[in-house]
Amino acid sequence: MTPRVLIVGAGIGGLGLAQAMIRTGMHVKIIEKVACWRPVGAGLILSGNALRVMNRLGLSESLMQVGHPLASASLTDAGGRLLQTISYGASGGAVALHRADLQAVLSQGLTQQIHFATTLQALHQTPEGVDVTLSDGSAHQFDVVVGADGLHSSVRHLVFGDLPKQYAGYTSWRFVISCPSPQHAVEMWGRGCRLGLVPLGGGRTYGYVTANAPEGEVGDPLNRAAEVRARCTEFGGVAPELLSSLQTDTPVIRTDIHEVHLPRWVQGRVALLGDAAHAMTPNLGQGAAMSLEDAWVLGQQLKAAPNVPAALARYEALRRRRVNRVQTASHFLGRVGQLEADGLRRLRDVGMRLTPPPLTRWSTSRLFQTELDSLDPGIEPVPSAPDTSGH
Repeated sequence: MTPRVLIVGAGIGGLGLAQAMIRTGMHVKIIEKVACWRPVGAGLILSGNALRVMNRLGLSESLMQVGHPLASASLTDAGGRLLQTISYGASGGAVALHRADLQAVLSQGLTQQIHFATTLQALHQTPEGVDVTLSDGSAHQFDVVVGADGLHSSVRHLVFGDLPKQYAGYTSWRFVISCPSPQHAVEMWGRGCRLGLVPLGGGRTYGYVTANAPEGEVGDPLNRAAEVRARCTEFGGVAPELLSSLQTDTPVIRTDIHEVHLPRWVQGRVALLGDAAHAMTPNLGQGAAMSLEDAWVLGQQLKAAPNVPAALARYEALRRRRVNRVQTASHFLGRVGQLEADGLRRLRDVGMRLTPPPLTRWSTSRLFQTELDSLDPGIEPVPSAPDTSGH
């Protein structure tokens, strides 16, 4: 029997899962709380592991039409002095793009499956399936319910209760500005603050700031641009010129950084995916990639396993170790990047400069490799982008 699947949330993970499932003939319904598509979010980088999933979904060509290929990224101190270069070539390349553009690519062909302005109000598992009640008052039964509804997941709350999120100790500001883009991505490390600048192509640059701050601090919601400038006064190099394009009316998203650690992602016929299951810090740029990997593996298990609970249990078993490893590495990098003490920062910077480039390439490649090949060896990987970093 072909499973009937309800996906709660039309973000990156939810749409990726729908794409994986409709290609195998599954019946999919997606509910999304917003009333319509809107260009929300800022930028992101999809590294080689995410590109491999997009390739498997048949969306690589569409992705490359809206994305900007990246060969490398530079890590510098606050003055712009190089600490380390990260090459993407050996691990399958990387693409920078606006989150809204990625969402548009992933939503291709899903017009009939997405139901906007709809939320999940209640669910109850039975031996036959999952009975759900939606915000429009309608009642349905599905074989599977997947919570792909992000950090503040309603599915997680309904199934596992009110579990606390863990504040990482810093806040982020994200924005897109129109200006001559830097030649490659750069992240600058200052005192308890980091600034990232990523070319998106078309004269656009994605910028982000992470700064140590108390949880829940409101700031000035009417002038986020001023907050960014105040946090970035110590940065030199390319930063002042690029940040001069940040206008008072430039949309800036301010978000406290939280992590989610759960003992279980699955209960019976209900599963969590992406940030709903394992929200992580953005330091490795792997949030979207982990959601896409989750989506692919879950879709494959629902296609192959003899029954739904077994498929969901195997999905969690296959994914948990890798996700934990990436989440832990990202958390550690954030702690290092957000250091404030001068002595520790000097030691950190020297250590980064002295790290041999082959070791950096090896660690990056190891991070961006996935178990997908062993799970489905019949699909060809994405060709590697040329390595033009000079390392």
